[in-house]
Amino acid sequence: MLDEATPATPQTMIDLFRVHDWAATPLGARETWPAVLTISVQTMLASLHPMCLIWGPERILLYNDGYAPVLFDRHPAALGRPTAEVWPELWPDIAPLIDGTFAGQSVAFKDQPMTMTRRGFAEQTWWDFAYSPVRDETGQIVGLLNVTSDSTPRVMAAQERDQATRKLAANEAKWHGLFETLQEGFVLGEVIRDPAGTVTDFRYEEVNSAWYDLVEMERGSMVGRTMRELFPDAASGWIEEIAQVVDTGEAIRFTRHSDRLKRWFEGICQPAGGDCFTMLFVDVTARIRADARREALAELGRTLFAARDSDEAEQASTALIARALGVARVGYATLGEDGTTYTIASDWAAEGLPSLVGPHVLDDYGRQAEELRQGQMVVIADVENDPRTAGARGRFAEISVRSLVNQPIVEDGRTVAVLFIGDREPREWQTEELSFVADAASRIRAGLARRRAEQDAREAAAFMGSVLAASTDCIKVLELDGSLSFMSDGGMQVMEVSDFNAVRGCAWPDFLDGDGPDHARAALEAAKRGETTHFEAPADTFAGNPRHWSVSVSPIEDAQGNVARILSVSRDHTELQQARVRQQLLNAELAHRIKNTMSLVQAIAQQTLGKSEDQAAVAAFGRRLSALAAAHDVLTGQSWSEAKFGDVARAALASFGEDRFILSGPDVTIGPRATLAASLLFHELATNAVKYGALSAVGGKVEVRWSVSGAEGGETFDLVWAERGGPPAVEPQRKGFGSRVIGLGLAGSGGVERQFEATGLTVRASAPLRDMQTE
Repeated sequence: MLDEATPATPQTMIDLFRVHDWAATPLGARETWPAVLTISVQTMLASLHPMCLIWGPERILLYNDGYAPVLFDRHPAALGRPTAEVWPELWPDIAPLIDGTFAGQSVAFKDQPMTMTRRGFAEQTWWDFAYSPVRDETGQIVGLLNVTSDSTPRVMAAQERDQATRKLAANEAKWHGLFETLQEGFVLGEVIRDPAGTVTDFRYEEVNSAWYDLVEMERGSMVGRTMRELFPDAASGWIEEIAQVVDTGEAIRFTRHSDRLKRWFEGICQPAGGDCFTMLFVDVTARIRADARREALAELGRTLFAARDSDEAEQASTALIARALGVARVGYATLGEDGTTYTIASDWAAEGLPSLVGPHVLDDYGRQAEELRQGQMVVIADVENDPRTAGARGRFAEISVRSLVNQPIVEDGRTVAVLFIGDREPREWQTEELSFVADAASRIRAGLARRRAEQDAREAAAFMGSVLAASTDCIKVLELDGSLSFMSDGGMQVMEVSDFNAVRGCAWPDFLDGDGPDHARAALEAAKRGETTHFEAPADTFAGNPRHWSVSVSPIEDAQGNVARILSVSRDHTELQQARVRQQLLNAELAHRIKNTMSLVQAIAQQTLGKSEDQAAVAAFGRRLSALAAAHDVLTGQSWSEAKFGDVARAALASFGEDRFILSGPDVTIGPRATLAASLLFHELATNAVKYGALSAVGGKVEVRWSVSGAEGGETFDLVWAERGGPPAVEPQRKGFGSRVIGLGLAGSGGVERQFEATGLTVRASAPLRDMQTE
């Protein structure tokens, strides 16, 4: 017996499902449930009818708010427990039925007697219930859906009515008074037999007023007449059942549909002595249709889930809705953005009616169009009498629609689709039917949106897969610890990896050679901070072939913006690296030859000018050649394409003592022309500093600062040469070649300002950055 567990405050089953410890049950944590279980539970919880699910080999019981009262004091402890533990007194009877359903058999019972112990004592109850198997996407039966209702009041009422009928037979006067007051239809009849004794018809002996009203016949018109005379088309089935009652003496219960009245009736027929019988029945059309709509909604969910694409989902859904409502037409139309045209991709039409698939103009069907555009449901009992559609009665006649319900579907304040239902006869639509239409429309839209999203996701995944397969880059996804979790097909090809499982989970930095692992680990840390980095490193392929790689490392963020994984893209730069090595060899040879040429020029100059009286000029000429040689060294290191300004400054000033200079500034690249100009400028400034300035004094220093200012595209490069710790600066009286070199500035176009101060010489030089970077 389950322990009683009554919550302090009422809770709905949605609340109980949310807080229940599912991880402690055989079903596992709720986020791990398969889609079929999640959808089945959602459908069940959304229903007001008592329902329960019995799931898996453990036969775990799940139920909704409507089923909770059935459990009485076993609720809520029964949730998530094996059914055998919840209903031990019923288990011997229901276990074979449950096993049969899990084997693929659907069963249904009406007024099934059950002895239940729910209040501390055994009580006799009766139930209507139906067991249906629940299948997953592979068709395997994984659960059972039980739709049930307590028929105890009805059965007991029927028993009471039976007792009353028997009393009426014994006391005709008393019986007749009750006869006319019954709300249920009541008939006393007598069968008619042929000479062989076979029942061939029956005669109405007594009929109460309720019966006349239920079958829509004039009161008094049926007494003394036979079934075949009054209802020849429906007589055979009724006569056979009544003959069985009279001949066997056993009562029967029935639920039957009248094609003439288009209604459902439920009742009991029992013997009344001799060839007489009594029949008591009620109109149960509302209940039957409600059950059908309820089942239709459940089936709609399953249909939308199982459909392979949107077209199949629309076709199956419209047919299901038509069957549930008993109408002639159902379709799903998508409205254009102009709100005046709509397109029907698929519809359902009764036999003999043409399909409406294709484009249509909304205003062709009356003034209801404006209501639909405003998102209002349109309900019309008779299109010929309703002012909104009377002017378009010809249009409706063409498509055989006399009554309709149009349910708009609104997204972001605009009607985007309409679920339309039409019937061939005037019809008063019931509130329950309209609720069903609204619910079905919402479910169809949600299901179609999910299907389209899934299709888009599949197409996007296929596209990305083809892109990854076509790329010759090695594209990898890394976990935050640097382990490999994915490698593109193209990446496996260039890395010569035949089976990714051979490298899955390995530490990516360990694949790199040289200082590559250090660069890789630094890049991983940067990616965790949300930064993208780039480096180059050697690494062998999985087959052992040496390669040189250009590597980019970027963060991969989750939906919340947190770094969840890391993307690494490696491009094979082996040929480029080999070209660089060849270029470096050529540059080294070129630098060697240039130095030899400059040495030869210097030797010739010394031989030619060796006896010149101005030996200082000869020495200056030699030093300027050395400065040019240093500039050539910097440029050949970069293939004569560009140089770092800091490298140029250090090379030009190296011979004057590195400890005498304080260099600072950003990493700026300059072109070959600016490299030569800056080298000569630094040489002349340093030479003058040695002769007259800070470098002529012990402890004198020169601060060299450079910076870039201004907006992008119009930046200015600024240089400051500041001598400190030497003698006061004095402006020279004579302007020699060195002064002219300094005056040419950074790019050979001037822009130099010299300040001769007591603290030392300060030189400021500026030039447009684009001039500094041109070749």
